Amino acid sequence: MKVKIGVEGFAFDSSHYTLGSSDKCMSLHGHTFRVDVEVEGEVDERTGMVVDFAVIKDVVKKVLESWDHSLIVPEHEVDKVKLNGPFKRRIKVVKASAGTTECIAIKLAEEIYSELKLPVKVKVYEGSRSYALVEYP
Repeated sequence: MKVKIGVEGFAFDSSHYTLGSSDKCMSLHGHTFRVDVEVEGEVDERTGMVVDFAVIKDVVKKVLESWDHSLIVPEHEVDKVKLNGPFKRRIKVVKASAGTTECIAIKLAEEIYSELKLPVKVKVYEGSRSYALVEYP
């Protein structure tokens, strides 16, 4: 029997720009993104678990490290981005059409799946009420 388990409340801070419904979204802006993760699998007879919650937490924290305090830029636009100033330049290049919450959720799901090798559901909140939900694969 398949069982779903999850860990909620991860977070990372990043900036991006999007081709939203207003010009405001095209401005470089940041969010605290909240991430909830759920995995699905068979319960291991030996351990009584699908996977230890600690393993999920470690994997998600590792994946989020490269996203945290980064500017999210789609790969096809990275050559257009020029940042200068007295600050660290940290760019998270994503193979996606845009740096939207939807694309972020897809990429996070792919990265978490590649580590856990279990079907994963990732819910990414942009702010407190808006989110994208991805099930992978």
